Amino acid sequence: MAAKLLIVALIAPSALAFAPAHVAARALRAPASSPSFRKAGSALVQMQSTPAQEVKDVPFEVRGFSYSTVVLGAATAITFYSFFQFFLNDGEASSSLGFVYGFPGLLLGAALKYAEVPPVPVEGTAATEAARQALANANLKKIHSDVTRFRYADAHLEDALTALGLRPRGEGPPELLKVVESVMPDGAYSMELVFGSNATPYNAWTRNAHRYANFFGPNVRAVVTKLSAERREVSLALVTTKPGESTLPVEKQPDGTTLPIELDGTVANRAD
Repeated sequence: MAAKLLIVALIAPSALAFAPAHVAARALRAPASSPSFRKAGSALVQMQSTPAQEVKDVPFEVRGFSYSTVVLGAATAITFYSFFQFFLNDGEASSSLGFVYGFPGLLLGAALKYAEVPPVPVEGTAATEAARQALANANLKKIHSDVTRFRYADAHLEDALTALGLRPRGEGPPELLKVVESVMPDGAYSMELVFGSNATPYNAWTRNAHRYANFFGPNVRAVVTKLSAERREVSLALVTTKPGESTLPVEKQPDGTTLPIELDGTVANRAD
């Protein structure tokens, strides 16, 4: 009975960890006008037209450790203990019960480890954390919460990137490499998402730029930067704005200046 309870305790959190992927899959199959599409990725991000109070969060969240490591460790311990008891007790049937749970646990742990996506590094300070808590909207806080925990079966921000048209057909989404938080000279909070964009061309980032403020808003301005053509790295900075300020997207130039991004994704007066 104790062994059965242990296996249930191990499998339950693992099943919970897979739930967002199933919810996201249903959301992405829904029409673009449906509420489930706008809440793609278990309410990871919400459209600006959706009131924040409609977003449902899970009642609790376990953070700071890997499910796969826990499952593998427990299953390994059960299996070795069963081997020990089996040979110590001359092959008694009761001592072999652990094999029934140990081997499936090893398989489950291996599957979780294969599908595991570790948290991304976050560069910031106590000042940027305070700015996030004071200025960031619910979507930005949700992004920070999601990308700083282990994920299973889907990549960080995968559903948001797919909904924004940044995932080419038949290819994987851009890989989130790190998050850089900063406080702007005017006191605004900036969350810079750095992506490895191997399959997504840079013009896709600028072509969809006018969707970012509505998707990650309210009160957010997007700053798109081509960090490295060789490494195919792109930065999407989401900067908070005050009510009434412009939320039109801009592209950051190598000299630090910014240029507005037109509706068709082109950047006027860019020094190519």
